[in-house]
Amino acid sequence: MNMNRTTKNERMNKLKFLMNRCALLVFLGTMSSLSLAQSDSAMHALYPYVSFEKNHFTGVENSSSFDRYYMNFDRMMRYGIGQQSIIHFGGSHIQADIWSNLLRERLQNIDTNIQGGRGIVFPFKAAGTNRPYSYSVKETGSWEGHRSSYSKHNNTWGVSGITATTKGADVSLRFTFHESITPVKTRNAILFTNIEETDYKLDVDVGDSTIFVHTFSLGNGYQRLEFSQEVDSITLRFTKPASSNSELKFYGMVLNNGNPGVVYNSIGVNGSRFVSFQRCELFQEQLNYLKPDLVIMSIGTNDSSEPGYDSSEYKANFKAFLDQVRIANPNCAIMLTVPNDNYVRKKYHNDNLESVRSVIYELAIEYDAKVWDLYGIMGGAGSAKTWMNAGMMKTDLVHFTKEGYLLKGDLFYRAFLDDYLKWYSEQEPIWTE
Repeated sequence: MNMNRTTKNERMNKLKFLMNRCALLVFLGTMSSLSLAQSDSAMHALYPYVSFEKNHFTGVENSSSFDRYYMNFDRMMRYGIGQQSIIHFGGSHIQADIWSNLLRERLQNIDTNIQGGRGIVFPFKAAGTNRPYSYSVKETGSWEGHRSSYSKHNNTWGVSGITATTKGADVSLRFTFHESITPVKTRNAILFTNIEETDYKLDVDVGDSTIFVHTFSLGNGYQRLEFSQEVDSITLRFTKPASSNSELKFYGMVLNNGNPGVVYNSIGVNGSRFVSFQRCELFQEQLNYLKPDLVIMSIGTNDSSEPGYDSSEYKANFKAFLDQVRIANPNCAIMLTVPNDNYVRKKYHNDNLESVRSVIYELAIEYDAKVWDLYGIMGGAGSAKTWMNAGMMKTDLVHFTKEGYLLKGDLFYRAFLDDYLKWYSEQEPIWTE
């Protein structure tokens, strides 16, 4: 009787596994804003300027760090175990959070029962710069913005590379996520500020008096907020005595829900270069809180377009950044993306891109990383004009249009799925008859 029960349980577990696997593969095979229902030939006809044959991950083919990442990703998707923290670093391409948000929504909707938290957010509008459209932040009081990428700015920066400051006696920031396609539900948050060094007091309002908010100090001015129920809006009110000269520094807030799934942190500031992040004295300290499992590097456009570009200096700065990533997680998988083709001041082609690509492939070997060669996928030197004529790039020949960013995100997502499924096909079967 016990043997029969065991056999029945084993069969049920096997059936459950196979159903989860089939469901996962169906999701992976069908998720795409450009609709994977279109045949490859139709895609090629629609986007003839894309080198689809190059749209795959290169670099280290048998990356042990990616094997580990895919194994944990696979376990998370099949069994609902654990979270995967992704950090996508970049400049203006990432601050806009169009193609990175597309990736966030795709990965969080493979299975709608497995959706991780929103990740790091920042009040860009309060800091006087453009904001992502996937969430909204409304401020009261007077705030100033300070970017690590702007040489004339001097301040303290953390992992986000941008800081909002205020000396107002009664100010607030209200974060809402009603504009997100994927519902953003938060159960806890980490608040990066310097509040413990100031006279400011924090009050948190989630718009529902039945939801309890617990605040815990993490030290260094950081605080953890826990909510008794999921919330989709958070108001942070900071007050101090009118006589106080304290200045509040706001570095960002990391939102999570504690559920299995991908937590996708997009971190980008207009004009960012590697030397910009070297100015961020709290970078490593805050990066450790994000606990990255996968880091996607999309930095290099601004570095390579500098008049005094030097490949050795670029490589050294890149290495210093990656070393900090590996301090946060020695086993972190690293994806290096080659910058898109671009021009300087609309007229002069950025001929340093070939050098940048060579450096990236050298670093891939050194850091057991994979590479997504957007430069090659676009068509190489001069392809920015082709993409502009197709309505995919703006006339500055650096940035993409919304449609271009969505295509870019779709291409990366396809490459990710192909690489993951390739990894899966090479694994030993778990169930055998």
